[in-house]
Amino acid sequence: MLRTCLIRARSLLLTALLLVALVPVVEVLAGEVEAPNPMPPPVLSRYAATRLISHVLTGRTPLILSGIDPVTSLDGGGPGELKGIGTVQESDGQHQRQTPTPALQAPGAAGVLVPFRSPAPAFSRNVLITRDFSRFPYQTEPHIAVNPRNPDHIVVGVIDYNFPSVSAYISIDGGASWEGPFLVKYLQRDLGTGGDPVVGFDRKGNVYYAMLSIGEEEVRVGPYVIVDLISSVAISSSADGGRTWSEPVSGARSDIKLRQSFVDEFGRLRGLISFEFIDKPWMAVGPDKLNPGEDAIYVTYTEFAVVYEIFYSGELAFLANPVLETTIKMVKGTNEGRSWSAPVAVSPTVVRQFGPGAGSKRVLQGSNVAVAPDGTVYVAYLDTLDDGEMRGLAEIKVVRSDDGGRTWSNPVTAAVFNEIPFRPRSANFRYWASAFPQMDIGPNGEVYIVFVGKPVEKPLDDGDVYFVRSLDGGRTWSRPLRLNDDETNRLQFFPAIAVDPKGTIHVIWGDMRDDPSEIRYHIYYTRSEDRGETWGFEVREIGQRFVNTRVTDSYSNPNYCFPQGAFIGDYFAIEATENDVYAVWADCRLGEFTGLNQKIGFARLRPMREPSVFISPPVGAAGQSVTIRGSNFQPDSNIYVEVSGSVIATTRSTPEGTFTIRLFLPITTEGPQTVVVYDQSGNFAQASFYTQVGFDSIWKGLEAVRGAGEDLSSRIRELEGALTSLNRSPDSGSGSPDQSGLQFLATVLATALGATVGIVIGYAIASRALARRGGGGG
Repeated sequence: MLRTCLIRARSLLLTALLLVALVPVVEVLAGEVEAPNPMPPPVLSRYAATRLISHVLTGRTPLILSGIDPVTSLDGGGPGELKGIGTVQESDGQHQRQTPTPALQAPGAAGVLVPFRSPAPAFSRNVLITRDFSRFPYQTEPHIAVNPRNPDHIVVGVIDYNFPSVSAYISIDGGASWEGPFLVKYLQRDLGTGGDPVVGFDRKGNVYYAMLSIGEEEVRVGPYVIVDLISSVAISSSADGGRTWSEPVSGARSDIKLRQSFVDEFGRLRGLISFEFIDKPWMAVGPDKLNPGEDAIYVTYTEFAVVYEIFYSGELAFLANPVLETTIKMVKGTNEGRSWSAPVAVSPTVVRQFGPGAGSKRVLQGSNVAVAPDGTVYVAYLDTLDDGEMRGLAEIKVVRSDDGGRTWSNPVTAAVFNEIPFRPRSANFRYWASAFPQMDIGPNGEVYIVFVGKPVEKPLDDGDVYFVRSLDGGRTWSRPLRLNDDETNRLQFFPAIAVDPKGTIHVIWGDMRDDPSEIRYHIYYTRSEDRGETWGFEVREIGQRFVNTRVTDSYSNPNYCFPQGAFIGDYFAIEATENDVYAVWADCRLGEFTGLNQKIGFARLRPMREPSVFISPPVGAAGQSVTIRGSNFQPDSNIYVEVSGSVIATTRSTPEGTFTIRLFLPITTEGPQTVVVYDQSGNFAQASFYTQVGFDSIWKGLEAVRGAGEDLSSRIRELEGALTSLNRSPDSGSGSPDQSGLQFLATVLATALGATVGIVIGYAIASRALARRGGGGG
């Protein structure tokens, strides 16, 4: 019996297996389904080369590769799948911005905390330029340019986490108000932007925008596929002052290339494979030495190339023995950016080896380009030397071109200094880019550079700002001069430099000198009017001279700027006109009060109009309905109306920084009441409302009536006593003249008391009614 069952079960199993095997054949023959696609080739590695060098890259790329970027992830639906760079992912709670509060009446609400503003001695009230359009309120890494045809026309480029592209903001009134954001899109075939925004004007008023655009490339090694990131220097232009931007062009693009490759006797690919990645573009617009009547666009960048050897173990391919090659290169745009040259190397190619016992660990990074008035082009860059990046000694190298960028001089050492690390020991943001040179040219060809190095004499100090100059076309250089005048061990970082048409040198930087905890920073400023011999200036309004002065009117804490406090960009920026100075920086003042938040702050030397409010009517009864109008507040900001220390209403400002709100003032005492209006960035203004009839007015009237009543009552009692005496008098008779007179007088006094009470109450009611109608008269 058991044997029979086993035989039947085996037969059924064989039949089932046969049917399963025949199903695909039958389906294909019947034409119902297609044959399955062949398996894709296995991926040998994904982003391995770019990850290897991520610590020396700038902009958003290192954040994306390390998983810190709040918007972009390299992990998608499958292992290693790239979810588009710049694609907004679902937010967790810590990244969500607060919902704007509609206009509402909120009597008795507690006060709202906003940043405290302490006016800077020499600079204007600060303005926050950028705005939020998503749950990722981070804008960072600003650069600024001024139209040479109109010094009040400013363009600022930023990394903007609201969008997968970078964005621009413009001002046509010297920074008092701003329009934007206006998107500047990455290359169509790419995945997103890597940041590094730089802007510049030509002499005709056209404005150009350079940035990093990131894509993906595949290469086959035998049966395997290797995937890695590549990048381009993307350049857009605008002919309308920055409101609309052209389709970007690629000035230079990296690639994955085979070197010294061949196929061995087993048919396997051998040789070297190079994974290129372009990083840290910088742009300058100036006279073309080959065509002095036109301006050229010069863009420099670092080309990284991670080079592997291809090895096999049997049929299994793998990459080994990586080395990193770095070169500073340049491309030149002419014909208003329509034509671009092939890349030209402006530095030697240096090699960094990896692993214990490696020989050379040299890297070049952080190029900066500037054009002299005569068309001479200068490029400065950081050379980490053979002791490796972010440690030991480093040098600032400078090269020049006298033929419009075709050929370049040998590098000259402008400065030798102690190199700073990846991040300071007091904060989490990367600041290695502070060591990259920032350069500008004087009206007579003077070359000026600022950078950050570790001071030898202060081992606890992770960075001071230094200045060097060349007065002979970059051939010789001065000794480094420290610009920050504090005597603390606290950090300075991200310096920026600009020279105005008169030759005055202006410098800003981030500075933690005012915070004993060495985490909160202000922006500081200094200038030199004698080509860098001496530094400082006098503020005539207060009769004081400063070597350094504070620019910001509120501090920034980078830990409230970005997730993990990891990123506040790689640079700040400054521009100078003949009569003014414009500064932009990453501003974190809102983060402590609204959740993580980073904006672009702006200040100028000229005073800025202060916020103001107007109350209509300015006089009335307690509980009066009034209209409050405000101007010059932070645009698109929550507005709070406060009376007697309590917020009674909120609204929101317009994109122009104005607002109008109608509300009922609270019931208060008679007399002047101070109404304070402030926005969430700390701007405030106040006005006065005079309460003619308050809750104490009737009380005072009743008190007066009560006093008069008591006096009248006393008089009446006296009269009653007199009447009683008269009645008891033997010679008094009924209806005597004296008695009748006293009774009449008592009646008059009682009537007067009632009339007085009625008049007081009637006056209070009438006054309030007149005030409600807007009369406000006595």
